[in-house]
Amino acid sequence: MTLDGNGPLYAQIKRVLARQVISGHWIAGQQIPTEMELVTVFQASRMTVNRALRELVAEGVLTRTRGAGTYVADRKAQSPLLEIRAIERDIRARGHRHDCEIITFETIEADAGLATQFGLTPGEMLSHFICLHREDGQPVQIEDRWVNLAAAPAFARQDFRDITAAAWLLENAPYSDAQHLIEAVAADNITAKRLDIAYGAPCLVLHRRTWFHGTPITVAKFIHPGESYQLGGHFAPNQPSDG
Repeated sequence: MTLDGNGPLYAQIKRVLARQVISGHWIAGQQIPTEMELVTVFQASRMTVNRALRELVAEGVLTRTRGAGTYVADRKAQSPLLEIRAIERDIRARGHRHDCEIITFETIEADAGLATQFGLTPGEMLSHFICLHREDGQPVQIEDRWVNLAAAPAFARQDFRDITAAAWLLENAPYSDAQHLIEAVAADNITAKRLDIAYGAPCLVLHRRTWFHGTPITVAKFIHPGESYQLGGHFAPNQPSDG
């Protein structure tokens, strides 16, 4: 459990512990290390560790029982329409070659519009990342992503030559909630040029927002050529309640 060195120590500890849960390393109902064990692991004061734990309990990530310890809270079963995956894994699973061309990668202060989208205060720092994904040399996706640097401060320091932005975020900025919106649009000039399709050709757009227990992480848009791409998911009905 390694701290990232960004921000207050309690917040770093909180992110590390949350990542253990979201990644599945700690499962629901599992007892986590004691407060004093965490003090030793992180070389932090008991007050600092306690604050990280208290906030995770308040956010529903952990649960504490007096005299019995701290445990990973149960998570309600969900049936998402689309699983969040890194596109290169799907491409390589098909036995094809993936490459990614970075078009834009910059850090800016959120203006009023962006702040509203994220639920932040204008002036907070965001990273804007646009890249073009190709499968065997053919453009298949434009990724246009905004990242809240308060939630993933190390994102802006990556070069993304050895890992894609999506894969890095899945590993380093765990999410607890996601929202998807899918729409069909006609390609504008820029989109048509990037995807090597005709102006006005149909495109499939996936809009995605992710949060970690109320803290916004990303607002992203993924544009695909409509004639050669499809989105799908597998899900089962929720189990009926006992009540």
